[in-house]
This record gives sequence, C-alpha cells and structure tokens, in this order.
Amino acid sequence: MTTPTTTDRLFRMLARTVGPPYFPLAFVGRLPFAMMIVGVLTVTAIEQGSLALAGVLAAAAGIGTASLGPLSGSLADRFGQRRVLLVLAVSSALAAAGFLVLVRLDLPVAALIASAAVLGATTPQVAPFSRARLVGAASSMPRTDGARAQSVVMSYESIADEASFVLGPVLVGALSAGIAPWAPLALSAVVTLTVVTAFALHPTATLVITEPDDQPATARTPVQALVTVELAVLVLAMVAVGGIFGSILTGLTALLQQLGAVEQTGLLYGAMSVGAIATALAMMAMPASISLSMRWLTGSAMAVAAVALLTATDEILIVALALFIAGCGVGASLVALFSLGAIAAPPDRTNTVLVTLQSSLVVGQAVLTAISGLIAESMGATAVFAVGVALAIVLLGLGVAYRLAVPSGSGTPRRSPR
Repeated sequence: MTTPTTTDRLFRMLARTVGPPYFPLAFVGRLPFAMMIVGVLTVTAIEQGSLALAGVLAAAAGIGTASLGPLSGSLADRFGQRRVLLVLAVSSALAAAGFLVLVRLDLPVAALIASAAVLGATTPQVAPFSRARLVGAASSMPRTDGARAQSVVMSYESIADEASFVLGPVLVGALSAGIAPWAPLALSAVVTLTVVTAFALHPTATLVITEPDDQPATARTPVQALVTVELAVLVLAMVAVGGIFGSILTGLTALLQQLGAVEQTGLLYGAMSVGAIATALAMMAMPASISLSMRWLTGSAMAVAAVALLTATDEILIVALALFIAGCGVGASLVALFSLGAIAAPPDRTNTVLVTLQSSLVVGQAVLTAISGLIAESMGATAVFAVGVALAIVLLGLGVAYRLAVPSGSGTPRRSPR
C-alpha cells in the first residue's frame, strides 16, 4: 500500500530528480493550452457576434489539436522534446497573432476555420510532455519505488491538469472583461514564447528516451506497432471522457440559463474539477492491489450515476453535489487511463502515446461541446445531460472491454530500460 508517508517520500525523490523549479514551470507552461479553446470561443463570439460561429471555430481548434498532436509526440520521440517544443512555441505565437487579426475581419468562414485549426494544431501540449518526463524520472528509480512513483506521477499530473483547466477559463474571463477580448490569446502567446521555451530547454528533457540519430530504422518501434486493441480502447475512452466534459459544461450552461443564473456556470462547474482533484489526491495513496482497470470501472460507474442525477434535478445544491461526484468518477478514470497508456507505450514511443491520449481528450470535448450546443438550443439541458449519461455508459463499457481484452492490464508499471 502507498501510504501518505510513502507518497511524500516518493514525491520528494521525484522533486530531487527534476528540481523543484520544474513543477511551477510545467504548470504555467500548460496554461496556454488550457486557455486556447475558451479564448477562441470568447473572442469569436464578441468580434463576430455569433455564438454558432464561435462554437464551430472552437471545435476547429480542438480538431487541429487532435490532428497534429500525435505527430508532435512522434517527432518528440524521434528528435527529442526540446526541438519540437521550440518550433511549436514560435509557430503557436504566430498562429495566435494571425487568428486575432483575421477574426476581426469580414472573411469567409472557411478562412476563420483554417486559422483556428492552425492555432489548435500548433499550441504546445506541455501536459503529456511533462508526464513523459516524470515517467522517465520514475523509471530511473529502483523497481519497487519506480512502480509506485509512476502512480504518484499520474495523480500529480491529473491534479495539475484539472487546476490548469480551472484557472485557464477564469483567466480568459478576467482578461476579456478587464482588458479586451483579444487579451487572453495575446497573453497565451507571450507565455508560450517565454515559459514553454524555458520548459523546452529544461534539463528534464533528457529524461525521455529518444531514438539515437544513428539508430537503424529497423531498431525503432514502428508507429504501426501502436495500432493495438489495447491502445485503441484507451483512445476511445479518452474521447468519451472529453465528451463527458463537453456535454456537462454545455448542459450546465443551458440549465443555468433557464434558471436565470448563468453567471454561476464557472463556479458550479468548478465543483466537478474539485471532485477530480480530490480523487487524484486519493489515488496517490491507494493500494496497488486495486488495479488501474478496476479504478477505471469504478470511476466510470460513478460518472454514470452522477450524470444521470443531473437529468433529474434543477436544484442548485443537488446539481453541485452531482457535479462533484461526476468529477470524482471522471478523475479516477483519467488517472487510470493515462497510467495504462504509459504502461502500454514502448519506451521510445512514450511521447507519441501520451500526446495522442491528451489530443483524444481535447477532440472529444471540442466536438461534443459543439454538438451539445445544437442539442441544447433545440431540446434543452436535460437532453444534453442525457448525452453525457450515454458517454459515461460508453466509458464504462470500454472499461469492461479493456479488462476482458487485456486481462494483464491491471496496471503494474514497466521499468524503462536505462
């Protein structure tokens, strides 16, 4: 069992390996990604005066992320994170500047969609790169400590993700209201050029196994080797999780709009993030005897029950409780999914797998946000929450399928050969 004392010791060991400044650097570096979709949505809605177009462009940004994300992970496995992140940092800043110019003009929708997609495609995904680095740090520990440290890594990263995705939209709202609609994406570009560049140059970039330049192609793990039932189920599960986030946020917005309390959307949605963070903290101390696949099943079952409750109530306190429970369930599933992905990834394809999972989460959220918006307009909040229930059931079904197809996938981290 990983007791709190053991967790503290393992985290201190990780901190010594990567250096204490690493954690604030990696956290701030993920904020541009957390602000990007909401920033696109906000500036488009204000500059173009169309919520429908705003939703389309936000979805385009999410799809752009999913289209290039796996490629950036693959390139990082081949050439190292440093080179890839430096190129993305410059490209993303230019893409943000270009989008902010174009969104103010009277241009064809296709041009705006293309610009949003480029912005989404180039925004660096610091979170999966950080996961890969910390997994590398955990793999360098003795086998018994390394296995438990990897669980601590995934829990910590989930906490950092949730915190960034709470703070990101808050920053977008504050900057848009306090300065101008363009301010969030402008700040995001500045953070990308400075903090993400610093993250790229941080010494921990060497903790991730890459392919030596002189290594023959036959010695590398081919991308085709990643096309397995195990990873396919994990990718689909991440799409479902993203869809749950997107449908719940849209449904909550529609519900509070009906109740005349739409300004409480961010506060109530924060209950879901609090639940996810609480679960990630709890999973640090969870005994290894509770397998990752079992945590996935338990978490998704909680999500089914909690989102189903949202379809049956409009009482604010009950909604907040249901969101908290849903966050606990989805949070447990997320930690398990990323952990299983890190275990399934060949050592020289860790970046590829983790970035692919993160991209799948984003595309699920973006696409379901757009679809749910249409459902909310025509059928109301209850119908949107019903979509969330269906996605939670899909997530549970995928967990059952994974357990049957990969009975050994209980979650014992493999130690990278070093």
